[in-house]
Amino acid sequence: MQTQSSRPLQVSLQILDLRQERCPMAMVKVKLALKQRQSGESLQFLLSDPGSRRDVPRWLDKVGIPYERQECAAYLTLLVEAQS
Repeated sequence: MQTQSSRPLQVSLQILDLRQERCPMAMVKVKLALKQRQSGESLQFLLSDPGSRRDVPRWLDKVGIPYERQECAAYLTLLVEAQS
């Protein structure tokens, strides 16, 4: 009889503060971070530029990457969960 050991899922969070970046550099850095993302790694993007706040979520929707959105007056936070 085999027993299955349950190991806790290792998830890490990388926060990219892009509030000082303007479009298109913020978009370039988001795409690069997603491309380089490791298994089990969640990414959180902080965006303040009006163009980036509009364009990054639009692009994530277009390519089918799910995310959570949290908005305040000063900046937008997008959380892309770790891939399972």
